[in-house]
Amino acid sequence: MFLKRIELGGFKSFADKTEMEFVRGITAVVGPNGSGKSNISDGIRWVLGEQSAKSLRGGKMEDIIFAGSDARKAVNFGEVSLTLDNEDHALALDFGEVTVTRRVHRSGDSEYFINKQSCRLKDITELFMDTGIGKEAYSIIGQGRIEEILSTRSEDRRGIFEEASGIVKYKSRKRDATRKLDETEQNLLRIHDLVTELEDQIGPLKEQSEKAIHYKELRSQLKSQEISMYVYQIEQIHASWSKANERLQSLKQEEVGLAAIVSTHDAKLENDRNALRILETETEQLQAALLQFSEATEKSEGLGELLKERSHHLQTNQEQLKVTLAASEERHRERETELLALREKFGKLEHELNDVRNQLSQEEAKLIGVTGGISQQQEESLKGNLLELMNQMAQTRNEIRYVDQQKETLERRMNRAAEESGKWEDQKETLESRKADIEKKVVRLGKEISDLRGGYITESERLQSLQKLLEESRGTVRKWEQKREAQVSRRDTMKEMQDDFDGFMLGVKEVLKASRKGTLSGVHGAVAELVKVPEKIELAVETAMGASLQHVVMENESVSRQAIAFLKQRQLGRATFLPLDVIRPRAIGAAERSMIEGMEGFVGIGADLVQFESKYASIIGSLLGNVIIAETLEVANKIAARCQYRFRVVTLEGDVVNAGGSMTGGSQHKKNVSLLSRKRQLDQLDQDILDTENQIVKLHRSVDDVKVQLEQCQDKLDELRQSGDDTRNAEQQASMEMKQVEHELRHVLEQVAVAGQEKSGFTEEIKELDTARIVAVKKLEQLEEEEKATHRAIHAAEFARKANESAKEELQSQLTELKVREGKLDQERFSNGEQLRRLEREVESLVKDLRQNRTLLASMEADLKKTQTESVKQIEDLNQYKLKKAEASQELDFKRAARSELSKKLELAESETKEQRTQLKAVEEQMRQTEISVNRLDVELENILRKLTDEYELGYELAKERYPVPEDVEHTQAEVQKLKRSISALGDVNLGAIEEFQRVNERYEFLSEQKNDLVEAKTTLYQVIREMEDEMAKRFKITFDAIRREFGTVFSKLFGGGRADLVLMDPERLLETGIDIVAQPPGKKLQNLQLLSGGERALTAMALLFAILHVKPVPFCVLDEVEAALDEANVVRFAQYLREFSEQTQFIVVTHRKGTMEEADVLYGVTMEEGGVSKLVSVKLEDEEAVIA
Repeated sequence: MFLKRIELGGFKSFADKTEMEFVRGITAVVGPNGSGKSNISDGIRWVLGEQSAKSLRGGKMEDIIFAGSDARKAVNFGEVSLTLDNEDHALALDFGEVTVTRRVHRSGDSEYFINKQSCRLKDITELFMDTGIGKEAYSIIGQGRIEEILSTRSEDRRGIFEEASGIVKYKSRKRDATRKLDETEQNLLRIHDLVTELEDQIGPLKEQSEKAIHYKELRSQLKSQEISMYVYQIEQIHASWSKANERLQSLKQEEVGLAAIVSTHDAKLENDRNALRILETETEQLQAALLQFSEATEKSEGLGELLKERSHHLQTNQEQLKVTLAASEERHRERETELLALREKFGKLEHELNDVRNQLSQEEAKLIGVTGGISQQQEESLKGNLLELMNQMAQTRNEIRYVDQQKETLERRMNRAAEESGKWEDQKETLESRKADIEKKVVRLGKEISDLRGGYITESERLQSLQKLLEESRGTVRKWEQKREAQVSRRDTMKEMQDDFDGFMLGVKEVLKASRKGTLSGVHGAVAELVKVPEKIELAVETAMGASLQHVVMENESVSRQAIAFLKQRQLGRATFLPLDVIRPRAIGAAERSMIEGMEGFVGIGADLVQFESKYASIIGSLLGNVIIAETLEVANKIAARCQYRFRVVTLEGDVVNAGGSMTGGSQHKKNVSLLSRKRQLDQLDQDILDTENQIVKLHRSVDDVKVQLEQCQDKLDELRQSGDDTRNAEQQASMEMKQVEHELRHVLEQVAVAGQEKSGFTEEIKELDTARIVAVKKLEQLEEEEKATHRAIHAAEFARKANESAKEELQSQLTELKVREGKLDQERFSNGEQLRRLEREVESLVKDLRQNRTLLASMEADLKKTQTESVKQIEDLNQYKLKKAEASQELDFKRAARSELSKKLELAESETKEQRTQLKAVEEQMRQTEISVNRLDVELENILRKLTDEYELGYELAKERYPVPEDVEHTQAEVQKLKRSISALGDVNLGAIEEFQRVNERYEFLSEQKNDLVEAKTTLYQVIREMEDEMAKRFKITFDAIRREFGTVFSKLFGGGRADLVLMDPERLLETGIDIVAQPPGKKLQNLQLLSGGERALTAMALLFAILHVKPVPFCVLDEVEAALDEANVVRFAQYLREFSEQTQFIVVTHRKGTMEEADVLYGVTMEEGGVSKLVSVKLEDEEAVIA
């Protein structure tokens, strides 16, 4: 067996799944500090079952999971798989290859697998037991732990020797056997206790069983004689019952006759009562109608006053508006007159101003005519023309010279443009190809952005819906919490009211408080506190009991007197007390109950419908025993009539039909909490609060679930946003590149077009320049001719310049006067125009006010007409209401008179039926007494029949058939009494003791056998443990001696001399003795291990390790930087020793030392190219050496 490979995923720094293949021989793992080399040895130790996080260089087991880095997220679980070659079946599994896997999650859950099949940690531990492989075995030496072999106590060093001896499995079995032995001891103790207990029971049970058997014999003798006596008593009671029943039937017939007469009278009275009720209803309706008509009359009169006031107000406003309207019209006419006068004046000013302006134009024309000949101005103009002609001639000569220069320049530029055009064409082709590639990239990125945008919108909508759901859920939680607070507040208030006896009268409250404090004794509480009433009948019971609810129930009359004295002394008011030893219950007779129980709408008797303790039955019977509860008032009337109005009947709505026939009812003030309902409402509030809190817990869980979904959705949105940003940046970069290319291409195309245009334009420009030169030459010749003509005109103008200048001054004086007059007229016209516009605006405003006032006046006239119409209708309605009111008042008087007459008639009829009722009551009393007698006999008969059935499971007919009536009744009765005395003398008889004795006796015998079996098992276990201890001691001694011999040899080889030995601290106790190590390096004295140098200690520990491997080789051995403290010479010896052992043991060595690396067959390099993440690089040195060779 050897280690083939290890796979690590998410374990410590191995974030990615990493696989290492191992070969027989030596495999070295190298790398810089902190690169994760030791994590490989930790992984092997961990998968083999290591449970200590500290041994794995962590604080808790979750620390072994990759926790993330700057560039990577943390993973959710860590996993290590170890694959071993099992072709030699060293492991007890029928597989050629065995893979052991361990996985741990961040939640702390761990999973174990063997060949991908789930298993337990115990299965893995047992699989590698005594193979030298395991978390604590000598096959795995972790970083810095090589010296622990020497540093531990001598007793603790036994572990590696026991593993090498192969006795770990025996020790495990011994522990199991010891545990079973302890369990056997415990079971034996329990069985001993049970047997002892059964021994205590079996004696008394035997006596009880014999007593029960004798009892059954006496009961058998009693049975025949007692049953025959029962048959005799049944026949005697049945005869008496038959006579009483005949008498009852006779009385019932008489009662029926009298009841028929009374019923006839009652029916007539009921009809009269119905008629009276109808009259009362009609009277009430007429009173309501009269009240309605009175209110309508008052409203109508009030409306009339209102309409009068409104009409007067409208008339006053109308007169005022007419005066205002007349004044406005007068002002409008005045303004219109002023406006006409201004317009006439403005027209005259316009006409006069036009005349002045015409005259001014004529004078200016004359002045121009006088100065219009050849003047100095004309002379100057000709000189100016001459100067301009000379400038034009110079300009034309310059144009000719410029054309010649431009033609030469254009010819040179044509040559350069031809060369540039070829270059631009080449650039155009390159840019068009590049543009096509970028366009494809932009389209692809656009599609990716569109897809990401769609996903982002979907997730955003989901996020919004989740946020909305979260807000709604939080709002719902707040509402439920507010509801709970309101419920708690109401409950606390009601508790305070209950504790303070709120609602009770002062005297009652003080008595109850004094009872609570212990001042008064014998107080049971108020009636309202001692009775529990269903919600349906609370109002009925409260109405029926009234003030009795506050009566205080006392133990007896004496404590009642003390309570009254207490109230008197302290001036605390009064209270009613109900002594339990005095109060007697009231009840409704069976006959009356039978008459009303079947009636529709009958709810029950008050005392039967409420709940209370049995000791308060007399109190509740006194208060509610003769109170009948009915559903409605109509039903209550019928029940009262059936009972001849002898009992009080209360409805569920609180109406009462009193004894005698009077009724009480109407609306009641609604109480929030009554004395009866307070306790029930408190219980209901407690339940409601509990339900509300449960609902709040559910809602909080729902909110937490929504928060988790919200966080997941937000993470996904962030991921989509990041992807979108990256893609968008790439698209923007591509778009910018596209714009750059397009700009360059556009520039190139422009340059190509410009080059073409320049080529064609240069040719055209040369032609145009030739044409322009010809035109310029001709123009120059023409200008030279005009220059000569202008010189001649200038000489003529100088001669005529000094003609008529005297008339010019006179005309200018007249022109000045006309201009002054024009300015005055123009200013006067402007002022007149401003005044005209102001008057026009004022007239327009007056017209608008007139229009509004006329509209308002028409509206007032319409309102006045409407008010007058309503006033007429109001007067008519008022007359109608007064007429109806008078009619209703008259009819009401008639109805009251009829009701009074019918009431008198009803009183006379009721007095006539009183005598018949008295006779009926007497017959009913006789019936009641007879019924009591019949019921008593019936009960006696029922009791004897029930005894016959309960005691002997026989019916009367079968008993009469099997057990005839005795001939000597007195003798039989005496025998029955004698047998009963004998049975009574036996005392308490346990009939179950017969079966119980049999059961206990059987269990006693069974447990005795179990006890013997356990004693035998205990002896066997002791024998097995002794045999295992002998075998373990034997194996340990043989292995220890072998290791001791090898240790001395290996020590000398590794140190190059010296000596070492292993010593048993207590040779007589091989299974518990400690082991001491003696070492003497060459050239030194024998000394304590603690005085050795670090390198010497490490080399000594390696010597012990190699000695153990000599004696008990292991499939593979993991050494983590064990040679770190050695110098180079010792490292070489250590590496050579590894090479010697590599033929039989596979070594995986984590090292920094060159000497160790040189002896390795395979080198694995562990690096961290990425921060916090370990990577592997492997080299097979045998292959490399073969290549070099």
